Amino acid sequence: MKRKFRGLDYIRGFSLLLAVFLLFMCLVRIGGPPPLYGPALQKTGNETPSDSFRFAFLSDNHKGWGVFKPIMQEIAKDGYSFAIHGGDFVAQSKEDRYRFFFRELAEVREKTPIFFVPGNHDVYDKSNKYSLENFHKYCGPDHYWFSRGDVAFVVLNDAQSTITKDQFHWLESTLREFKETFTHIFVFMHVPPFDPRENQNYSLPKRDREKFMALMEKYRVAYVCSGHIHCYFKEVINGVTYIVAPPAGGTPRCSPPSYGYIRITVNKKGIKDSVVTVENKWWQQLKGAIRYELCVRTPFLLPLLTVVMGQSFFYFLTL
Repeated sequence: MKRKFRGLDYIRGFSLLLAVFLLFMCLVRIGGPPPLYGPALQKTGNETPSDSFRFAFLSDNHKGWGVFKPIMQEIAKDGYSFAIHGGDFVAQSKEDRYRFFFRELAEVREKTPIFFVPGNHDVYDKSNKYSLENFHKYCGPDHYWFSRGDVAFVVLNDAQSTITKDQFHWLESTLREFKETFTHIFVFMHVPPFDPRENQNYSLPKRDREKFMALMEKYRVAYVCSGHIHCYFKEVINGVTYIVAPPAGGTPRCSPPSYGYIRITVNKKGIKDSVVTVENKWWQQLKGAIRYELCVRTPFLLPLLTVVMGQSFFYFLTL
């Protein structure tokens, strides 16, 4: 005997289609625009370098979206010429973590060029396997330099808490070439050459530290910027300014705890740096954590919950 369709059956069928449509829309919204990364994220367009510019240096956001998102919003709207991320922008070196991070950069896409320094979390996975594959794919080279006007910016890879012999050779030859060419030289790294905290050694080993700092003094480097220790620090040693950025979302390891980033202005008068503090906005932290769990850690829950909840809701509407 054939079952006759009643009006409510058509309504429930329509409800199912509507639930599937809502699932699709939810996936589109949570996915966001295609990620912009690598050279495309570093393009400056037709902008002509001026005598005065400012840039942002941030580091160690990990999964702290309640801090990281406000920082990205400020950078996008405040007219920075570019930003440099000092590393540990993902929790571990897995491609889904990289893709999620670059989707979260949607608010600054095509507005602010961003350059990246490899951090230890960016190149190690859970099994402690070291790999630059994802970093190279999404960020570009792991050590390189670029310039703006008469200012040079050198990026190092010390994510393994050491500087290799080959990289030391590259660094010195680069600085030797720059010494007579550029007025100011900045060097960026993730692990600081020394740990300013008492009885802590979250830094380069002594041999690398001494060799590195000697090179900075020899070639009159203006600033060395790093992260890794989740504390703000600044000290001038033999003419070189060493700055460690506060965490841009990772857990602070200093008292009192603070979050933020470094603002650096360069003009004819010289270089000026300052710390921009940012509050941890709990609702953005919660939103980011939920998005992270749904998109990265347990992505199967999103379609499951959407279908089940959507179907249940429309079913009971039609009872």
